[in-house]
Amino acid sequence: MVSAVLNWSCIYFRVVREGKAVGTVKPSYFAEAILTLGNKPFSLAGRNYLRFVHDSIHPNIILRTGRQVEKSTTLAVHMLTRALLIPYFNALYVSPSSKQTRIFSSQKLNTFISGSKFIQQFYLDSSCVDRVFEKSFTNQSRIVLDYVYNTPDRVRGISADSVYVDEVQDIPKDFLPVIFETMSHSQYKWRLLAGTPKRYQNTIEYYWGLSSQTEYAIKCDSCGHWNILDERNVAKEGLVCSNCHSKLNLSNGQWVNTKRDFTFKGIRIPQLIVPWIKWKDIWEKHEEYSSAQFYNEVLGMPYEDAARPFTKGDLIAACENRPFLNGFDGQYFSGERLYLGIDYAPGGTMGDTAYTVVVIGGFVGDVFKVVYAKRYKGIESDLTDVAEDVVRLVKQFNVALVGADWGIGSGGTNQLLRKLLGSAERVVEFYHSGSQNALIKWDSQGYKFTLNRTDAMSTVMLKIKEKKITFPKWEYWEPFADDFLNIYQDYSEASRRIIYDHESTDDTFHALLFAYFVGLMEKGMLDKYFSKVV
Repeated sequence: MVSAVLNWSCIYFRVVREGKAVGTVKPSYFAEAILTLGNKPFSLAGRNYLRFVHDSIHPNIILRTGRQVEKSTTLAVHMLTRALLIPYFNALYVSPSSKQTRIFSSQKLNTFISGSKFIQQFYLDSSCVDRVFEKSFTNQSRIVLDYVYNTPDRVRGISADSVYVDEVQDIPKDFLPVIFETMSHSQYKWRLLAGTPKRYQNTIEYYWGLSSQTEYAIKCDSCGHWNILDERNVAKEGLVCSNCHSKLNLSNGQWVNTKRDFTFKGIRIPQLIVPWIKWKDIWEKHEEYSSAQFYNEVLGMPYEDAARPFTKGDLIAACENRPFLNGFDGQYFSGERLYLGIDYAPGGTMGDTAYTVVVIGGFVGDVFKVVYAKRYKGIESDLTDVAEDVVRLVKQFNVALVGADWGIGSGGTNQLLRKLLGSAERVVEFYHSGSQNALIKWDSQGYKFTLNRTDAMSTVMLKIKEKKITFPKWEYWEPFADDFLNIYQDYSEASRRIIYDHESTDDTFHALLFAYFVGLMEKGMLDKYFSKVV
């Protein structure tokens, strides 16, 4: 029997045979003893920084790395050692796409499993599962491999003890809480996130901001300056001190936390410290790559801000000289109807990651005027209470239709809304798709409309800039403005599309989007068949 034991510096496993402790083993040494890589024994010689990752006691780890520094290999070894050493252990691997997960399964995980005589002899028999997306072992441990291409719904219902999120920079930040919930009943709840940074406003940078931001610091023999490695240390002759430009000795380095308080143990691994990459190759990359590519691929650092669709000035310009309304104003909206949009957060709220938000507005001519917004916090964020409050607002503002988020609302909140309103037709559900080409499609099986997420968001952004969507006075709208300013534009390698992501909350924007689109549809301003706003 094997049991996990923690001490002040690392995790090790106590091996018990016939009721007696017969020894201990750290995961990194266990991996070296049983695994092979490229027909040679797996070894961490010269790369003790990876041993630290494998043996760390911290339940939350994030690796911010350059390319080709053994990131995926490290994930495979980490999850495999836990699954083998802990009976009944469930590991979940997640990447942005099916292709990436298949490659990891076949080129990383399968290579270790099939190449280990120890695993073949002691952990596998005919009862074990060996599929691309699932591996199991005779100790009843299991590794599930999945992907979240345009929705995290694929991992709902999976139970895990540890989660491994690969290429996290290409996964929307609001997917991560759903992935983490797979560990809600586990006694372990270990998280390992890994990726190569792009720009500053990105999922990996959000979690890096919550981390220790541990860096490999090298002391200069000549001037005594401690160097945290970046582009200033790169010269044609080799790794140099950023202060005096003398050559640096890699062996003079040590890992240092640059933040005192943290949730994740964060480790940056640049190509500069990897023993098998020749300096000649690094210098060629420095000369040939763009600055962004060199920072991302070689240094494992972000480069420049991503493009932002909104400025504060854009939002102020869209504000009019009017307050929020407390109810339906028949004189202001003469002969018109109001529409309510609601964007849900899991459980009603996810701290500073997401809130449930309601936005109400209506058309005056061809201009959609927002008249009310509410963010649900604390005890009022329970989704049952939210549904009851939405019914109150529907009556108070004489709302014609509700445009609702399908993803979380489909769990029962939208059904409750229909019941409380006494009408199924007054609640129109929307689902954001990252893959469909049409702006909008009707899903007859799911009884919802699917929107092309990027195109729908671009439509609302354009209308705000054209002042075809307007807001109350800035003093009323400013508390909701960050939900627009947090949005940034990025390029997804997984889908090969321009996408919109967010560094913090963006719920008000999506609540507005649902209100706007349900209003367009009801007024005949959106041609559902030709997928365009008319």
